[in-house]
Amino acid sequence: MTQEHSNMESLALTLFDIGAVRLGRFTLRSGQLSPIYLDLRVLVSYPDVLRQATAVYRAILEKLTFDRLAGIPMAGLPIGTAVALDMNRPLIYPRQKAKGYGTGKMIEGLWEVGETAVAIDDLVTKGGSLIQAINLMRKAGLQTTDAVVLIDREQGGAEALQANGCTLHAGMTLNQILSSLEKNNRITAHQRAEVKSALGI
Repeated sequence: MTQEHSNMESLALTLFDIGAVRLGRFTLRSGQLSPIYLDLRVLVSYPDVLRQATAVYRAILEKLTFDRLAGIPMAGLPIGTAVALDMNRPLIYPRQKAKGYGTGKMIEGLWEVGETAVAIDDLVTKGGSLIQAINLMRKAGLQTTDAVVLIDREQGGAEALQANGCTLHAGMTLNQILSSLEKNNRITAHQRAEVKSALGI
């Protein structure tokens, strides 16, 4: 087992142990029912785990060329902030809706038209909200052709982003997480099969 694989497996187990990966019956934002829920918003309450996740993003980002990081609200913003501090790179973020006061900006932070921004989010399912944010940044004049997430749920997000001219880079896939959890007795083989069958992955 490589060191990188070992680190990913350790992070997958930690995410389960802190409740960021939960099995049960959940309704996703899309309205879809899911037997597994990934809540990476809890990372902000575990600095050590946030640092582990930040290292995963950094390893991916060091291979990409960009001018600015773009944290995607809400879950991608604290992660983007952690990565920006770790890499000493500037951060911007698209608003979910324009302010009705002050400058009325749609993108917060300093940037110039023509610069390259890489989108940072927690995870991707079908890619809808990520694509919406990317299109907003493009409309403002930023080049955004890469998106980095910690987890790809493998439910069409990568393909949807690719069709929109953006390459998805994920630290790990849901299949890899399920494999690590079963191997280390966090879940049973039946539970893993149930999740895979329900989500079609």
